[in-house]
Amino acid sequence: MNILDYLDWRGDILFSERGLNEVDNLIFATLAYTNMENLVKENTTIEELYQSYIAAGYDQSHMIINPFKLLEKAAHSQRYKDVSVRYYVNNIDTEKHLQFSAVTFLFENTVYVAFRGTDNTLTGWREDFNMSYLPNTPGQYEAMEYLNMAAEKFSGELIVGGHSKGGNFAAYAAAFCNAPVKKRIAKVYSNDGPGFNSNIVNSDGYKSIIPKIEHIITDSSVVGILLSHKLKSTVIKSSAFGIDQHNPYTWNVIGTHFEKADGLSVSSVFMNDTADKWINSLSDDSKKILINSIFDSLESSGASTLNDIANKKWEVYNAATKAIALLSIEKKSDIGHSIKKLFDAGKDTIIKGLNRNQ
Repeated sequence: MNILDYLDWRGDILFSERGLNEVDNLIFATLAYTNMENLVKENTTIEELYQSYIAAGYDQSHMIINPFKLLEKAAHSQRYKDVSVRYYVNNIDTEKHLQFSAVTFLFENTVYVAFRGTDNTLTGWREDFNMSYLPNTPGQYEAMEYLNMAAEKFSGELIVGGHSKGGNFAAYAAAFCNAPVKKRIAKVYSNDGPGFNSNIVNSDGYKSIIPKIEHIITDSSVVGILLSHKLKSTVIKSSAFGIDQHNPYTWNVIGTHFEKADGLSVSSVFMNDTADKWINSLSDDSKKILINSIFDSLESSGASTLNDIANKKWEVYNAATKAIALLSIEKKSDIGHSIKKLFDAGKDTIIKGLNRNQ
């Protein structure tokens, strides 16, 4: 059973009868991927959002996480159809390397503030990588400001959540929001969300919110294990393998909970150890040079989304190759050293694993 099956099974039970659970959390976090541009008015319900979405002719079938089928089922369920949708924000700024989107759901005196994960824009993916060296990203700061705003508009219990980068935004916003807002937060859900750099996880703001964070990852997680969390994660099972487990539609549901796994797979542990060792071996300047070189070269082709890259492989390859060739000798050398350290980190992880198994 997955979140779609859950709606078939649980959809006739109102939130007033049974409150929000971890599966409901993932549904709200996934609904945040919905294109709601010009559709959210005052007191818009999920049922009305669905009708407006259809009328507007929106199509998100190009997205790996296409929210339409979930929106459709939610709109036809007694549990979700009357949930209020407020304050949709979608902001992409290529100059600031910012991809931020959020929406607030209201039901039974509960406020669920949902942050969207990474979309298919190169700007969004660049911001993800920037988290490895920046003290905070523009999107994280926007998330904090959005949470403060939503909390001012409504009273009641606050639940903050998101999937992928949205989970990271949720944890950051909860950690650094205004003190009165933080007191109202009952739970923070980071659904396979990446972690943070050492400056953030060692801060008092982050440490104070750790008891309220539920970090849910799949047993072969790739995204959710990146960077540091300093908290215990709930490991669950998925019907998919590897990176495909990042898709919330593949998460196994049993009743009102996810199916628990015994722990991370060997491949996920390897990825985690290798990534940690590699990232920690690079200076912030080296990370910045590597990330900017990769994304600048991709964008030099005119590509702005992952779909552009997939549809124009040779144009992107040729433009990227030319852009890299124009880099200074110093930058090329730095990139070469960074790549070598990645292979060294992988080799060290393999050796460590062999020694551990002897």
